[in-house]
Amino acid sequence: RPPGGRLSRKRMGVHHSPLAAATLALAALAAICLLVLPQGPRSLRLSRTGGTVVRRNVGVRSGRVSASAAAGKKLLVLGGSGFVGRQVCKNAVEKGYAVTSLSRRGENPDPSDPLLKQVKWVKGNALDEMTMRGLVEEKYDAVVHAMGLLFDIKSGMPKMNLIVSGSRSEPDDSSTYDNITRRTAEILLDQLSKNRNRNQPTPVAFISAAEAGWPQMSGGSTVENAAPDWLKRYLGAKRAVEAMMDSNPSIRPIVFRPSLIWNWGKLDVLPIIPIFNLANALGVPFVDKTVRVETLAKAIVEGIDNDSVSGVQRFPQIENLGAGALTS
Repeated sequence: RPPGGRLSRKRMGVHHSPLAAATLALAALAAICLLVLPQGPRSLRLSRTGGTVVRRNVGVRSGRVSASAAAGKKLLVLGGSGFVGRQVCKNAVEKGYAVTSLSRRGENPDPSDPLLKQVKWVKGNALDEMTMRGLVEEKYDAVVHAMGLLFDIKSGMPKMNLIVSGSRSEPDDSSTYDNITRRTAEILLDQLSKNRNRNQPTPVAFISAAEAGWPQMSGGSTVENAAPDWLKRYLGAKRAVEAMMDSNPSIRPIVFRPSLIWNWGKLDVLPIIPIFNLANALGVPFVDKTVRVETLAKAIVEGIDNDSVSGVQRFPQIENLGAGALTS
């Protein structure tokens, strides 16, 4: 664990933050009406005190892990068939990991891809404790939780996932934010605690959302208070996982908080990418710069590889990690 103290801390394939039209309007209005100073986000360490998550600034040591460093290591990706998950699988295979993906379909999302052909695709439900126990007992060197969904079954818009979900999945009756995000992570962390590595903590990467940090940002709470109920529940599930990771000594938690995640094939988000990037450039503190999925996936693999990386990673750290250049 890095110096400076202990970090106190699918099926559905979409992992861009859920800022729908109402929230976008608020962000645009705030960019015009609020006089704000740019806040340069830093890598953060979370610590948990009295049930409250407290953020502390922390740096990471410089250094880069070579591809050979991961050779022979095993990686488990929950939701490896999704938009972010499949890219993580590809990058991990390139680095030498033996990769296993768990999803309800258990299917390779792109059989023509030579890297994805090397992934072990397991069909199963991450909400099933027996399934998770069997996987964790295989002693993976690292785990990535890439499960999530933008519109859950209670949102009133579940069919929208057919458009925005990387795996083109539609929620079933069990597909709530609490189940798909929080409960799957809870089961995973419980099994990792029972099968903990006594030599060193297991690196676990979780894809949260930039907006999960709104309460600590100027104007963020105001925006969230005006947000729709489904967005509040979405962010609540993300924060719950962050808090659980904070309190689990058997892992090295790495929390990635990207804003909108995109590539040139994500036509559903491309029109609003410039809005987010402009708002961030103008210094709106609760709007983070967008992140390409390729950059995020590289950052995740780099983060689990490097023992010095832990805590919250916002877009500057994601970009640095994705480029293989850790901040010091």
